[in-house]
Amino acid sequence: MALESLPWPWPESVQVLIRDEDDECFGLWMLHDGKLVEIPLPRTRRFHQPAPPTEEFQPDPGFLLRTDQERELPERTPEHLRDPRPAW
Repeated sequence: MALESLPWPWPESVQVLIRDEDDECFGLWMLHDGKLVEIPLPRTRRFHQPAPPTEEFQPDPGFLLRTDQERELPERTPEHLRDPRPAW
């Protein structure tokens, strides 16, 4: 990602709000050890689809949902079945 490669004077202070088209709200991301990492926020949870069968498919970031709504949430894909490639 382009943000990771920029020469930040204080990379530990970089905070980015990202909202993908399938997200219900913005997610908070910060640089940790030079990589953009999502910081869990209260009352939100990211859901992932199982990894695609081959790497010819683009990585999928999943979708961020609010958990404070009165509705049933989708089942979470176990971590070992998710695509390990970063989506951005």
